[in-house]
Amino acid sequence: MTAAGTLRNHERLPLLFWGFSVVLLLLLTLSLPLASADNRVVKIGVYENEPKIFTSESGKPSGIFIDIIQHIAESEGWRLHYVPGTWTEGLDRLAKGEIDLMPDVANTAARAEIYSFHEEPVLSSWFQVYARKGSGIRSLLDLAGKRIAVLDRSVQQEAFAHLTAGFGLSATLIPVPDYKTIFEIVARGDADAAITNRFYGVMHAPKHGLEDTRVIFHPTQL
Repeated sequence: MTAAGTLRNHERLPLLFWGFSVVLLLLLTLSLPLASADNRVVKIGVYENEPKIFTSESGKPSGIFIDIIQHIAESEGWRLHYVPGTWTEGLDRLAKGEIDLMPDVANTAARAEIYSFHEEPVLSSWFQVYARKGSGIRSLLDLAGKRIAVLDRSVQQEAFAHLTAGFGLSATLIPVPDYKTIFEIVARGDADAAITNRFYGVMHAPKHGLEDTRVIFHPTQL
């Protein structure tokens, strides 16, 4: 090899080193989002609505929605942090950005202005009215003048108010922070009837001595 050829090879070395450094830097930069995604902590609101979402006897978040979220987390590389609270606390925390996801929320026009919803519904549901045995409540018209416990700031609260107004019925709605308390106040006679989703009602109404009144309304996608 000539001296000129040797010189040209020496001149190429800095260029090759510089090119290799740029490629390495690009690869490291491209890998950063993947690394951050794998380590992302996603905060999930949890409230008591068994069997869809609840806290088990061992203190762990459980239910249909929790199973789905954990499956997604495994696929996306998320680390989950659960934030327990009431239904209304979860909605408020989501609106403030204090949590990332609130499961089991029905999509409405008003909520869509505040929250971002996924496209694929998880469950289909509807609302049912429960009362003490022997209440005589068998139809919507039987609820005229009754005291009805309902989950505060829920879709069923708004839907039932519109439904009774459409029939010209007068009923007193009692907003309650959780479903367990809804059934408890009806069982002890502080309210005449309770409104819950079909999943919670089937599982818990018999424990409180309540029965299905056959009044159902407002199918929803969750």
